[in-house]
Amino acid sequence: MDAVQITDGDGAVLAESPELVALASSVKRETAIALSSGSEHSAIVHSDTDLYLMSCVPVRSDIYIRGSISLFEKLGAKQVKILAEQAGVELGLSAGSRLIASSLNATFPIPPKAGVRKEITLNGETYAYILASMQGVNQSDQLGYVILRPTKAIVAPYVEARGAFVAVFTVSLVLSLFGAVAVGRRMAEPISSLAEAARIVQTGEWPETFPVNRQDEIGVLQASFNGMIAATKLAQERLLAMIDLDPLTELRNHRSFRERLAEEARRCESTQSLMTLALIDIDDFDNVNESVGRNHGDEVIKLIAEVLRACVPEFSILARYAGDQFAALLPNTEADAIEVIMNFVRVRLKQAGCLATVSVGCAEFPKNSSREDGLILGAELALVRAKQLGKNRVCLFDAVPGADKAADPFLLYQSTESGSFATIQALAAAVDAKDSYTNGHSERVARYARDLSSALGDASETVDRVFRCGTLHDVGKIGVPDTILKKTGALDPDEPKIMQTHSVLGELIAGKVPQLADLLPGVRHHHERWDGRGYPDGLSGERIPYIARILAVADTYDAMTSDRPYRKGLAHDIAIGEIEKSAGSQFDPAIAAAFVKIHRSVAATEGVGPEAIAP
Repeated sequence: MDAVQITDGDGAVLAESPELVALASSVKRETAIALSSGSEHSAIVHSDTDLYLMSCVPVRSDIYIRGSISLFEKLGAKQVKILAEQAGVELGLSAGSRLIASSLNATFPIPPKAGVRKEITLNGETYAYILASMQGVNQSDQLGYVILRPTKAIVAPYVEARGAFVAVFTVSLVLSLFGAVAVGRRMAEPISSLAEAARIVQTGEWPETFPVNRQDEIGVLQASFNGMIAATKLAQERLLAMIDLDPLTELRNHRSFRERLAEEARRCESTQSLMTLALIDIDDFDNVNESVGRNHGDEVIKLIAEVLRACVPEFSILARYAGDQFAALLPNTEADAIEVIMNFVRVRLKQAGCLATVSVGCAEFPKNSSREDGLILGAELALVRAKQLGKNRVCLFDAVPGADKAADPFLLYQSTESGSFATIQALAAAVDAKDSYTNGHSERVARYARDLSSALGDASETVDRVFRCGTLHDVGKIGVPDTILKKTGALDPDEPKIMQTHSVLGELIAGKVPQLADLLPGVRHHHERWDGRGYPDGLSGERIPYIARILAVADTYDAMTSDRPYRKGLAHDIAIGEIEKSAGSQFDPAIAAAFVKIHRSVAATEGVGPEAIAP
């Protein structure tokens, strides 16, 4: 690699190679695409003098994006010469009106637009050259490639044919009384066909290959034209392949896979056929990198890609969907069949001595969702379920708690994709409405947390963020079955685990709305404990996000003071005492102390209970 850049989750540069300063705007744009999509993104970027192939990989903590790492390979004269040798023509790469690199040791002006043919003399040789736009890249960058051919090579067939043309002309005069019209037509039609093919090339399309069934000068010209078109097309395909494939595994990249998924969804809808999507996630991949190094981590990724190729049917569409995640799309295949295939993949990985296991989530089109985005969300929910059940397993969407025949994940996706805080608030209100005994819980927790944050001296932006997160903190309970959520007695042994999935599911739901990214730590971690005995990640101390530590106190207080079918809510002073006793074990000591202080102060001043403390 020629350069590298590291950013945080907001795209701010933490470290980068000096030569990337000139690429700042275009690199920032492509990095933003990778961070917003949450998956690897490849692109071609350029400065005034250089052209680079960029590959950006988001860095995750579970499914939370912490930042990105981008690698850059300079596309210079060396790479262009390799392509030129393979194509059999001279090539140049351009950006706007600037020549970035060429296979010739010379510079030349770029034609003003694609399809314009020019002539120029370089190193004593006259060349005819033409500019073609580079397809599959950001059109605003005006990237293109220039094809150069020596003029003498182009006109050579005509020079060789000159003597023959004279003879033909003489003979045609002698035979004009017998066949002038026929001879003229025979000569004119191939030339007209060549002219029409040239016009097609100028429009950016590829003409049909000429059938060369004659040995005269016209046949030589047709064969030469065929060769030029084939070489140019091959060069373009090689350039485009660099954009569509993941360089490490040579599988499709995220962008290319999403395009193919959309195509298959339209095909299945029109033909009323089915397909299944599987998302394959490497379990604890960060630990693998830390224990054996990133180079060995790359070998793990390549091994998993090889096993997937060997195990899935040839018609499957495979991709490296993210840094530590793969995707497999199998047309005309039911989810049950995919489950068998993916379990075989797990066995083969173990036999191959792979240092990591994989978890797999599967969703079927149109059974689980009749929309492309709903299918993706269904597979993601199934993947989360596989992780929750202990990892190294395959889960279908049907196994997700709350999933049934009417549970189309697209409806959930559609509500979050509308992109507003109010939309997620409505989901949170729907959660409260599911259980009449906790109705208003999220709103009360939000107010308690807001007042606590304000008392701690936080900035107004932080206080607002705490309030918004309090409103949404339990949104994941929308996926917890009512039989568990409303249960009046003790939960069965497996039911607490299902209940605990709501924090991870809530992060997944809120994560679909880019505007809520700053709330995700609170949604996921509000049930962590200061002593590390909480869930879902067992974080302890200050490793727990600040917003989550505030919500933990507010959430617990409201839970203790709320009536339930099997017990009456605790009195205000008793609940405050429990908060005080749990400081340093369940709660951040400083935050718990502040909560106790402000609530005892209000109660002492106003002589009221908890109903009036959070106005």
